[in-house]
Amino acid sequence: MCNTAKRLLQPYDLVSFHNLSSPPFDYDRLDCVAMSDVPPSSIQMFDGAHDMVLYHPIFVSNNTNHIPGKQGLDKLLAHSMCNAFHDSSDRWPPPRCHYDSRQVLRKTITDWATGHSEASEKPLLWMYGPFGVGKTAVAQNTAEALAGLMKLAASLFFSRPNGRNNPNRIFTSIAYQLTLQCPPFGEILDRMIINNPTILTAALPRQFQELIVVPLRRMVPQSAGMDGWVIILDGFDEIDGIEAQRDIINIIVTSIQDCATPFRWFILSRPEAHIQRTMRVGHITPLLYTLDLPLSSEDDHEILTFLTKELQKIREHHGLSASWCTEVELAILVKLAGGLWIYVNTIIRFIGDVKSFGPQSQLRLVLSLAQQETSPLANHPLAAMDLLYDLVMEQIPSQILLTVRKILLLRHVMRNKVGDNRGWEIDFIANVLRLPIEELLAACGFLQSVLFIANNHGRPSQIQFYHASFMEYAQDPQRSKNFCVWGDSLENLRLDIIEQVNSVHSCSTGGSLNLNFTYRELAIPEDEYETRKRDGTIYYAMIGVMFTLWGHQASAVTSSTAAALRNVAFSYIPRFARDSHYGNLMIDCGLLRHNLPAEYRDKVIRESTNPLHLNKNSSFHCGNIHAFILGAAPNGLICWPYHEPKGSVVNIPFSYGGTWLYETESSMTPDIEEVAASESKRVKTPDTEEIVTPDPQEIVLLEPEAIRTPEIEDSEVLPVDTEKNTTLEANEIQRRRLRWVPKWVRDSMLRSQIRRQ
Repeated sequence: MCNTAKRLLQPYDLVSFHNLSSPPFDYDRLDCVAMSDVPPSSIQMFDGAHDMVLYHPIFVSNNTNHIPGKQGLDKLLAHSMCNAFHDSSDRWPPPRCHYDSRQVLRKTITDWATGHSEASEKPLLWMYGPFGVGKTAVAQNTAEALAGLMKLAASLFFSRPNGRNNPNRIFTSIAYQLTLQCPPFGEILDRMIINNPTILTAALPRQFQELIVVPLRRMVPQSAGMDGWVIILDGFDEIDGIEAQRDIINIIVTSIQDCATPFRWFILSRPEAHIQRTMRVGHITPLLYTLDLPLSSEDDHEILTFLTKELQKIREHHGLSASWCTEVELAILVKLAGGLWIYVNTIIRFIGDVKSFGPQSQLRLVLSLAQQETSPLANHPLAAMDLLYDLVMEQIPSQILLTVRKILLLRHVMRNKVGDNRGWEIDFIANVLRLPIEELLAACGFLQSVLFIANNHGRPSQIQFYHASFMEYAQDPQRSKNFCVWGDSLENLRLDIIEQVNSVHSCSTGGSLNLNFTYRELAIPEDEYETRKRDGTIYYAMIGVMFTLWGHQASAVTSSTAAALRNVAFSYIPRFARDSHYGNLMIDCGLLRHNLPAEYRDKVIRESTNPLHLNKNSSFHCGNIHAFILGAAPNGLICWPYHEPKGSVVNIPFSYGGTWLYETESSMTPDIEEVAASESKRVKTPDTEEIVTPDPQEIVLLEPEAIRTPEIEDSEVLPVDTEKNTTLEANEIQRRRLRWVPKWVRDSMLRSQIRRQ
């Protein structure tokens, strides 16, 4: 390289690398480029130079407006519900207002959104109506129309049965969509998240402030272009938690009152009592524009149009005659629908079911519902839907009906534990039920009028429901009767999940988790870390499902299930679940114990005031704090109450702190040895000043026979193996054991000691 080029480059690169705290520039790395390839921002460095060639050029800019990568926004996306966006593939095809239906209503909403009506002065629109009247279809059409007008800021379509209802991901999802609509907003938010990632998991008010309000303030005056943009929240009543729903409404209203955001908010929900009360509060009313979407016979003409065109598609697809569905039969279908668009869409899917004997047979089955309809039924939309859902369930062959109900129940319970299952739902259900994936998909095929299988990279990954009303029906024994998922399928599923947990434990050796999945549809991630995280989360879901089914009050645990629970190696849970995406698991031990047969309660789960077998005369005794011991030695697990000395709700943290593993020397793992080396205190022996490191075995409790001996809890002296612990005092061993006790328990012991003194 010529000296002129070196001299020209030297000042720039030295300054740049100095500011970046990096090494000096390496001239040997220059490659050959022409001056035309030099970044425009760097041309000024070569002003006046000519006939130059640069070798291995590296140009470093200190321009603060340049953001290398989008690490912050990647984290934001990971904390969002992208499957709830209006254009998400998980919702495809979404419900829409077909064939120009509801034109007047849609124009009313669009005029409000674009500022072309008197109601536009009110920035909060709440449209409410009973289930199934088509609120989501209206919201979908509105979102698509506003997106075309560049007026859509964000949209979220919540769904309880499909796991799109996490309140802690609402404002993160809105913020992420704003970054897509407004790049300057994204630049600011990206830097904020990089500097402080904790805002992604903060409380809802702080999330809203840091992720939305603060970036908007920093954008002024650029944010002026966002005035009047609309945020749509559909299915608001399906957000998890009534208090969360109230909090979100209050946060939105406060932002409107304080002029903190420039948006209009469009909320759609059922007219639930708590939402009505919140919306009618005095300070909200002046800001609120309401639209009622009731059940109405005025929709009958539009329903008739929809049915006519959809049935014509079925006729053409199957080559049926033009008279296969008469005008009289069409009128019966319209009457059966009773203004419920969800009913109309369900019967179209039911009639077109490819697994049936054909559309004509399916049509006759639907028409037969008219014979069951009575006058009171016509005024009871839930009863009309129940008859239709009964008809759907009746088409399932009796020999696989139990399997289908177990699939629905397992999917429901699992989604309550891990809403975002990252595409492994089908694998999970198939392996718990010991069901090949092809058979699982075939069983779900009988319910294609109420659910569908979503794909991930072309492979089946999740079960999705068209509407929340089906699982509401399936979980209510008064409505679904023999089809209820909480019937005999509950006890069958309890045994299935325990068998799967035991299988995982038996195949996981050396402290490494092995899911032992026979059926896998999704490929294992190439990255070892991602594989551990995914498998740990699947294991967490497995354990969460086991505890949920164990404690459910629909039916008590039978003796056979209780015997199976007694053999579960509960001590493995913290070890194998620590790589999951979740930090702990809350369980109610009192409820679990109560649901067991009386003769098994002390064998499976019992209370103890001295689970570590500490000296009762020592200052470290647990006092009146009641711990719970799950399972039997040598695989029991001690669980401490959650902030209440005698509470039954316990926390199983997925780390070694806060729990105690009953381990024998033969079952020692490298994990325990690692804990011993990293966390144990060095102790001075009585005879010398030599510092020694305790043996890992000292972290282990007494032998299994001793653990099962109740007298040990009442002993005055802590038993010590004199051969192994000749240089250690009993109190020091007690102190070591206390490292596994939650801080609030240790603090309680200290207070008890002070009172005694």
